[in-house]
Amino acid sequence: MPRPRASARIPVLDAHYDGLILREVRGDSLDLTRSDPLYHTDMARFRRGGYAILMAMVGDNDLRQSSRLIHGVHALCAAHPRRLLLCLSRADVERAVREDRLGILMTIEGQAMFAEETEHLVNWLRLGVRLASLTHGEGRFPHGNPHALQHDSSHFGYVTPAERDLLRRQTKGLVPFAYRALDLLARHAIPCDLAHLNEAAYWQVLEHARGPLCYTHGACYALCPHVRNLTDEMMKALAARGGVMGIAFYPAFIARENPDLDRLVAHLLHALEVMGEDHVGIGTDYDGMSPITRPVLDCEDTPRLWEALYRRGLSRATLEKIAWRNFARLLPA
Repeated sequence: MPRPRASARIPVLDAHYDGLILREVRGDSLDLTRSDPLYHTDMARFRRGGYAILMAMVGDNDLRQSSRLIHGVHALCAAHPRRLLLCLSRADVERAVREDRLGILMTIEGQAMFAEETEHLVNWLRLGVRLASLTHGEGRFPHGNPHALQHDSSHFGYVTPAERDLLRRQTKGLVPFAYRALDLLARHAIPCDLAHLNEAAYWQVLEHARGPLCYTHGACYALCPHVRNLTDEMMKALAARGGVMGIAFYPAFIARENPDLDRLVAHLLHALEVMGEDHVGIGTDYDGMSPITRPVLDCEDTPRLWEALYRRGLSRATLEKIAWRNFARLLPA
């Protein structure tokens, strides 16, 4: 008797979704129930792809823009209560999955907008933000952002192992406010996202942080030498802290040439081998790429990923961990 299809009703949690902030920047409606071919995603495509939860980015360097986005998310969920659910906890995520609604969990990608005032961070948590990174790559040097949470900006692009090691040794990491932000996040049981940190800051967070940790969108440096991809050493250290790494669908992270489903599968299998099945998820980066960049896998085609992994011998239980349970585990109860 043939085994059942792996993709049958596997709910998906996307740990990094940029569609709302892109719509806000363009002055378009945040209403995901409207189809729009200018974007990678909308409600219809999410449903075809099995998506149940979006960790949606609602701000990085502009406090006013972030405030507008948070208001917009609250309004969007209130306008479509049967189709959308604002998620503030792990229980809400489980409810969205159970009730077949699309859950939206708000995240911020950097905290320079708070101008080193923890009161702003506290207020953003009160408004419903449930995951926070420290930086979107900005630093105080060389671009001169006076409120960045790391001294040196993060590099972006392909690097050899020798170049990467030199960058790590020459780079300064966290500023004092970053440690205060980490302590505050830990007190509120809010996960800290290590994506976009320079490598010196990455290791400093792992040493200092006492709360849940993750890396929402990247891939494996051993398979593709982009500096935003984690080395095996970094991956093992994150897993040792109970963290989760989300594999992105951004082509440049997957392969320098011919990024495709097979190479995406290879990154997931490598991450599973290095970190274990409790520490791997997905963070697509949909609508966070340039307008002419196509993701390795379109939203509605995501079931193909589960089928490919299933054919490689992964169990249904392991697929569900990757698809949503691992990231959900990090959230406040």
